[in-house]
Amino acid sequence: MMPRVFAASLIVALIPVVSVVPLLAWGAEPRALDVRAERTVWDSVYTAAQASRGETLYVKSCARCHQVSLAGADESPPLTGGAFMGNWSGLPLADLQNRIRTTMPSDSVGIYNRQLVTDVMAYLLKANGFPAGATELPTDTEALRGIMMRASRP
Repeated sequence: MMPRVFAASLIVALIPVVSVVPLLAWGAEPRALDVRAERTVWDSVYTAAQASRGETLYVKSCARCHQVSLAGADESPPLTGGAFMGNWSGLPLADLQNRIRTTMPSDSVGIYNRQLVTDVMAYLLKANGFPAGATELPTDTEALRGIMMRASRP
């Protein structure tokens, strides 16, 4: 019984080697999988101009509940600091965009378009100390899935 188990284990272990050897014989180089590095909010994913637009929109649309200071009040959570980061760190920005679009404002859910929400998100990133860059935060949900909120610099 033991020799069959050993033989099966050996075959499984040799499959990657057998797959690479012919490539090397033909002069091809083995390539690593195309694994894209995860982008985070530390990678300068919004512009200063976008955050400025977002601040103006925030004051007009969000501050009545979340306060101008972003500190939150009553049932409106804070949008900066440890409580905010505790809720969002480790999640893609697409989740934040979706939450805002599908729950805000609480008295008229769904009236904010993607551009407004994304500009406000850029302002929230600025207010939480993340660096601005040369490219605007995208409005596309798929693109935002590839940008992770991280409380601390990777």
